[in-house]
Amino acid sequence: MPSQASVLGIRVDAKAIVGVAVFAAVGVLLATYPAEVLGAAAALLSLTGILRVARGRLEFWQILVLVTLAAYGILNYGFDNLAVGLGGIQIPVGELLMLLALGMVILGGRSRSLSQFLLDPPVLCLLLLLLLALIHLVVDLPRHGLYALRDSSIFCEAVFLPLGLLWANRKRDTPLLLKWLLLVFFTNLIYSFTFPWAEQLQSWSPGFGVFHPVPLFGNYQHNALYLLWGALFCILLGHHVVRWPRWALLALAVAQLCGLAILQVRSMYAGIAAVLLLLLFLWEAREMAQFASILALSLGTLCVLVLLVSLLGLRLRGRSGPVDFSFLEKHVRTVLSLNDARTRMAQDTDRASWYEQVWRRTRSSKVTFGEPLIDFKNEEGIPVRQPHNSSLSVLARLGLVGLLVWLVFLVSVTRRFIHAIRRRVEADDGVHQLVLWLFFFFVLAMIQTSVQPALEFSHGAIPFYFLVGFALGVMRWQVPRALLP
Repeated sequence: MPSQASVLGIRVDAKAIVGVAVFAAVGVLLATYPAEVLGAAAALLSLTGILRVARGRLEFWQILVLVTLAAYGILNYGFDNLAVGLGGIQIPVGELLMLLALGMVILGGRSRSLSQFLLDPPVLCLLLLLLLALIHLVVDLPRHGLYALRDSSIFCEAVFLPLGLLWANRKRDTPLLLKWLLLVFFTNLIYSFTFPWAEQLQSWSPGFGVFHPVPLFGNYQHNALYLLWGALFCILLGHHVVRWPRWALLALAVAQLCGLAILQVRSMYAGIAAVLLLLLFLWEAREMAQFASILALSLGTLCVLVLLVSLLGLRLRGRSGPVDFSFLEKHVRTVLSLNDARTRMAQDTDRASWYEQVWRRTRSSKVTFGEPLIDFKNEEGIPVRQPHNSSLSVLARLGLVGLLVWLVFLVSVTRRFIHAIRRRVEADDGVHQLVLWLFFFFVLAMIQTSVQPALEFSHGAIPFYFLVGFALGVMRWQVPRALLP
């Protein structure tokens, strides 16, 4: 069928007309709804990327998991609040997608292979916490409604841990997950460098929310954590995942470490120190030398960039101040508590007050879901409700019994990691590096939970539980004799 026609004697290409019309329509939509169109384009590109990487080797539930994890990792709090209305109730899209993936696994019969894990100490601890949470919800949900359900999510979202276990069950699926993580870290790097324009992004972005509207774009709660995870990923696993030149992986690691200068999250500076100490403790001499040299290179690169920006008369805004030579000294001093008490950040005073409030509440035996743990509101007048320490939230929500079970979970996972890492001689080098990176993921996540309500929100809890499940599966099925006696 010919694609050309004659109009008033002029030959017209029908495909060209359709192309112009499509581009015009996209242009109008982009001008009218910029955030929505960009978000849809990002989702489409993500799905296309997954399909190209998977090439038919992934099941549909795995695609749902990858899309959801990417959105939680990059958009964090914004994606937390992306919700759809069903029967007058706003249901978060991320949890809906993960529940759909979990349902497909159960209905497909894949969950039967996980029965051997039910008595595994880490899994058993999470099951006990989930049981305690459900018992409280029976009483608290009718009294406090959706707030009770939200407060229980720190435990209830552990139901997604089996998805990580199942992913590790088939070794051929591991490279696909790692390639996708590398893409997520690269996208997170680009997104993190938009922080100086966060207010503009939020003003352009559509707002969603179960309890109050939150912009989908312009939130950076966990992006610094992903920058450090990503830098370690490039150093430890990059050459096992992609066949890029060494300089490309090195540049990506340096760029992510430099990105920390914009987000300026003090807990990540402590995380860097923790990684160095753990590498020394585990006697990973090669990895410690690589990480230390890349840290030095990153610091040198950052100094050159700051000098260049100052010479050009530009001013680059970070989370707690401009990106200049003074911010590094200030943050080092605050991390080491070298500042005078009168000049320390107000957040430290706030946290001390929050911890005191939670302790008084716990001593009064008022353990419940649905009520705020602290009396504090942010600049927008929205109640914060959480004490910026996930373990303290466990104590306040489930009491001493819940905290004890939680600590046993953390200790048992840590023991499993150390035992598997010490099997380095018996394991494949790529698997050993993977377990080492997953251990640092776990440690850095725990550092984050000590200063932020990381697991109280889905963007922290769901990736955490999925990757912990994946780590437990890798150590069971891919590391020889990694299980503890």
